[in-house]
Amino acid sequence: MPILSSSVFDDTGKPYDVSRILTKDYHFDLEAYTKYSKVYLPITYVLAYGVQFAGLSALVTHTICWHGQDIWQQSKKSLAEDARESKAEYQPVNSGVRCAKTTANTHSGRLTTEPDSSASIRGEDVHCRLMHRYEDAPISWYLVTFVAMLTIGIFVVEYYPVYLPWYGLLLALSITAVLFIPVGIVMAITNQHSSLYLICQIICGFVFPGRPVANMVFVTYCYISSAQGIKFSSDLKLGHYMKIPPKLLFKVQIAATLVSSVVQIGVLNWMFTHIPNICTPRAISGFTCPIARVHFNGSILWGVVGPQRFFGNGALYRPLIWAFPIGFIAPILIWLIGRRSAASSSWRKINLPVLFGSLSWIPPATGLNFSVWALVCFLFNSHLRRRAPAWWGKYTMTLSAALDSG
Repeated sequence: MPILSSSVFDDTGKPYDVSRILTKDYHFDLEAYTKYSKVYLPITYVLAYGVQFAGLSALVTHTICWHGQDIWQQSKKSLAEDARESKAEYQPVNSGVRCAKTTANTHSGRLTTEPDSSASIRGEDVHCRLMHRYEDAPISWYLVTFVAMLTIGIFVVEYYPVYLPWYGLLLALSITAVLFIPVGIVMAITNQHSSLYLICQIICGFVFPGRPVANMVFVTYCYISSAQGIKFSSDLKLGHYMKIPPKLLFKVQIAATLVSSVVQIGVLNWMFTHIPNICTPRAISGFTCPIARVHFNGSILWGVVGPQRFFGNGALYRPLIWAFPIGFIAPILIWLIGRRSAASSSWRKINLPVLFGSLSWIPPATGLNFSVWALVCFLFNSHLRRRAPAWWGKYTMTLSAALDSG
């Protein structure tokens, strides 16, 4: 087997032919699997799964240790603010002057202004005060959107032959809801998205074994809900700084989501029809779909063969389970050292979810991708930042957007 590959292999060293272990209904055929071969992983796959296991457990403990108190305090403040029917009015930023709070009188319909000494406690900045001039998008808008999309999702999994029951969809959304805040905190601090991809595949593999299509659908709902939720929050933050009314921003986001969904499906179908050998090594213009192949291989490993055959007693890859406790304990040790260190200590800057998560892109990423990334980051964010800070500040966003564009 090759050391670095996006494929999985059989016992002869050839790419694994998953069609030989599936029934006509795309379910797992144990007898055919026994006659054919076990699934063998390249060393890069083993490394990627190990660091992803560690990164997932590290995400939980890192968030609790470093940000648990902040989350709890902010949650209480948010609930208290939602309970009050109040709306703040913009006031100039003057030191030593209390902010004003405009309270709606539900009986007379009038607005009354009174001093608000809690503004500094809430940590409101000038952007928050400016945005108080606009009405927030009602929570009912979000609830109606959620219920409508959930209804469509349940219809899809029940009507079409994806072999994922409706409660599997609810389970996928529940996983996203529980881990959304830890993923969002890491994203806000480091601009790195901690993927829930692997844990979704494994959970679905345990709950719904032998169903590769169900596994792919489960992962899509779980992972995409997290990724799109983070992007939606990022857009709300950008709109907050650009002083865009929240109601208008919500409407634009919904419209853009609907349009982009239709356009993407249309483009995808066109590509499958007009690009020869797409998503194969013989595809033209580099349309080999490396990420899609990783997704497909994951459905083989966890949806068809199942986690039990990889991590059960006597299984070849059972030692990978030790990555979970390692990732769980390591952030606690770093936190215990960092909380007793100076504010500028390097211990406070170690972020294990990011360190582990960055390596999870292997495969399809290669050593070349990481070496170029390290070189560009060092030259631009270290060397140029010290030598030409004004130039660096002007073009950092431009370079980042250019590299993201490809």
